Amino acid sequence: MALTQVNQLISTYLIPRSEIFRELAELRAEASELLIPQYWQGWNNPQGDTHFQNQRRIADEASYRERIGFYNLMRRIGDELEAATGALTLPGLHAEVLDICMAPGGYSASALKYSPHACVSGITLPASLGGHQLLIPCGRNDPRVRVMFADITMLAAEYGMTDIPDHHPDNLNFSPKRPWATKSFDLVFCDGQVLRTHAPHMLNYRQLREAERLACSQLILAMQRIKPGGTLIMLLHKVEMWQTMKLLRLFDEISQLELSSLSQNVQPHQPEALIAINEWKAAWKSATFPSPVNDGLLDQSDLIERHVRNEVSNLLPSFGERLIELGEPVWQIQKKALREASWFKKRETELPGPLARQVSVPASSTSADSTEPSSMMENLPLSK
Repeated sequence: MALTQVNQLISTYLIPRSEIFRELAELRAEASELLIPQYWQGWNNPQGDTHFQNQRRIADEASYRERIGFYNLMRRIGDELEAATGALTLPGLHAEVLDICMAPGGYSASALKYSPHACVSGITLPASLGGHQLLIPCGRNDPRVRVMFADITMLAAEYGMTDIPDHHPDNLNFSPKRPWATKSFDLVFCDGQVLRTHAPHMLNYRQLREAERLACSQLILAMQRIKPGGTLIMLLHKVEMWQTMKLLRLFDEISQLELSSLSQNVQPHQPEALIAINEWKAAWKSATFPSPVNDGLLDQSDLIERHVRNEVSNLLPSFGERLIELGEPVWQIQKKALREASWFKKRETELPGPLARQVSVPASSTSADSTEPSSMMENLPLSK
């Protein structure tokens, strides 16, 4: 698919320019993630398979003790964010926090730890639709915390869609509500991701593009509620992914990007922000009301093929070094975690000879100046 090839293009740009990313890419290749598939044939790792199967089981069928552990992990991450940036210490007597995709609520708990005067508004998927259990005290147990249980991807009016077609299979499930439309927030968390436990509750048309719908929904709501000068903390996946890179570029323009997942002094009314919001609304609409011609099965390949050549060739030269600056602290942590994983250590000792220590990267990638992004794109076949 074209998107995979675009991500490989970005990785090809990064490998000769960042030693940390190169080392991580080699470790990922050894771990059969095939980040550099043309240079490594991969291998089966039963220990790794068992590890990730267990991780998925814990995520989908967690016991109460495991859920508490995840909640406390989120709180520890909050402690680390505060120690690194001070972002959870909110000034003023009436600080407001918005937690999008809140459950189990560990990040909001951290915000209240450092800003006990704050009030938290949260929205989270109800357990009846496959959502996580909410563990943070709220309502009567803590009047500072108010929670709305809803599927954020169905807030049609918030995303500019008020006329729902009668024939749409989810016609009765869309909401005309615009939660907290009259409020603005000092701190916003965006922590949602598609859950496997949600899949049985979704109609077929949503299955293919649900991750896109959820990402757009969170970003639109966050940017339409955040106070100018506020702080946004968002869950992002690999820094070197195309969608992540585009987001980082945007927030580098409209905010003070402290870490790859934290933006302070966000300016949601800047032209670049308004353009992005409209693009997210269009993407949400396209994924939610698919053309009857393809019946919802069209993926992003055609769109990418039309636009990616100019976007990538323009963005890598102008933003590539900044991407490395933002990414290297994350890649260093990922490299260390992968190297120290018990299942990886066992496999590494089983690899013969020099393969236990390195994966070769082709000579064409060893020089930072040898290939410009535009020429790399010309040599990259994009599939339809």
